[in-house]
Amino acid sequence: MGEAWLCPACGAIQPLPDAPDAPGAIDDFACLGFPRHLQLDERLLAERFHERSRLVHPDFFQTKSERERALSLEVSARVNRAYRTLRDPIERMGALIRLETGQREIAAKAPADLVEEIFELQELRERAREQPGDPQLRERLKMEQGALRQRLAELDKELQQLSARWDRAVDGGGADKPALIAAMRDRLSGRQYLINTIDDITITLEGRSDAKDRRH
Repeated sequence: MGEAWLCPACGAIQPLPDAPDAPGAIDDFACLGFPRHLQLDERLLAERFHERSRLVHPDFFQTKSERERALSLEVSARVNRAYRTLRDPIERMGALIRLETGQREIAAKAPADLVEEIFELQELRERAREQPGDPQLRERLKMEQGALRQRLAELDKELQQLSARWDRAVDGGGADKPALIAAMRDRLSGRQYLINTIDDITITLEGRSDAKDRRH
């Protein structure tokens, strides 16, 4: 455990390169001892986190040199960050995509099958802002919001299926990994767009002053 940041000869804590392309750098998955899988056992993930946290926790380095104390803070923060990322399935998938593609951002983009509906929804929101007391407009917005939430749930199911396919590909299942990455990236992009739009509808319904079209 912890061989990435502990010297195998003397057990002294070592610097942990954080840049993805730095020599010896490890990603969030490797940081906690996992392959680049998307379906992780939550209990095992927590166990790995606690095991590694104990190895590098600053409390155990209070009598060490100033350098080792500083390194324990740095590595402990790195382990914590890896755990925060991996314990959330969406964050975990985003981290995987960044690792596999080298691209840092996944921009929100309307799902291709909803582009026309989204355009009509923007017009509906504009009318609702101009006529905040119109009950029919409010009811239509609520119905549209419900439909978007349903679409979001469907997207989450698709992401779960893609996660399973990815893990089989990693384990030698023969699937096309670049195609899976592209599909996951597309779904995540659409997912964020739907979340933004759902939030925008809530803002409109509440009549808040920050109700405006986002630049998705």
